[in-house]
Amino acid sequence: MSRHHDSNIDPFNAGEPIMPEDTQPSDFLGDACSFADKDYSAPRKRPDAYRAPTDNSPASVADKRAHRAWKAAFKTRDGKTNQKPRASNHTKSSSPKTIGRRSKLAIFILIVFILVVAGNLLDSTLFDESPFASFEETFSTHDDDTFDHPRARQLDPSELDEEESTVYDVTCQTLSALQDNEDVRERICNNLSQELKNSYGYDVEDLGIDPTIYANKLLGNFTYQIESVYAFTNNEDPADNRGTAFFDYFVPSAYDFDETFHEELSEYLYDEGLSSAHSQLTDAQKERVREIYNDALNEIENDDTESSYGSLEFSYDGASNTFSLKEQSFNELVDSAFQLF
Repeated sequence: MSRHHDSNIDPFNAGEPIMPEDTQPSDFLGDACSFADKDYSAPRKRPDAYRAPTDNSPASVADKRAHRAWKAAFKTRDGKTNQKPRASNHTKSSSPKTIGRRSKLAIFILIVFILVVAGNLLDSTLFDESPFASFEETFSTHDDDTFDHPRARQLDPSELDEEESTVYDVTCQTLSALQDNEDVRERICNNLSQELKNSYGYDVEDLGIDPTIYANKLLGNFTYQIESVYAFTNNEDPADNRGTAFFDYFVPSAYDFDETFHEELSEYLYDEGLSSAHSQLTDAQKERVREIYNDALNEIENDDTESSYGSLEFSYDGASNTFSLKEQSFNELVDSAFQLF
């Protein structure tokens, strides 16, 4: 009886299975479990399509020989490989030609630099000038353009119309009278006194100094120059009619005064034990404070090369056809000019 491997049986084409209940007694003659008169052999499994070769198989021996032949092809007689070593990505050596080009380029740059310096020195010698004259001239010009603030072009009143002339005249009167304005002088004095009170606990009266000297030095050297004037009176809305004047003004710098006075006064009050006790100063102590104050006043610089830009606004009265200065605009100018904060 021939047997087929299970893998050759198509389950879709196989016949109906024979179940035990389908058998008839006539199908089993004699002892159904007796196989003494029949030859029986156990089914053999069909070999798989792939079987790994053993170490002694011909395929394994052939692979080993091929591997030895390939390995021997990369060995020399002394046991070293013929394969070139790989260069590291971080260590790439430059060729002699590249090094030579770099050296020639560096020498050429050095020669050009020497020739330029020698040429400048020769020109300065022939024309009897300092070799650094052009350098100094360049930077001095730059400094002048950067830090020097010359006065603006003086406005010519003859170029103004009637309304603009009115704004111009009121502006001149206001700024010229600033030196003798008692309200402004009092504000400067009160500001200095309050500043000392906040810093040391003593006002100008407690320290025995006269703040008017400080205020007069600032006001007495105040100057201005009107640049432009505008008057708006032709608008349909009367509330929008107004005048404006723009100008440069110059106030002596009190920065060095503040720095010197506060530094010396703070040190003296600390040495006398007055910075924490806040007791009343003696006449001798007040005299010493006045000396510090007067020395600091000498640090005020009257330099009108550095200007500040200011403006004044005027309201227009249609009934009288006049311009009046706005008080808020004037107070803002005083606060900004004399640093009253």
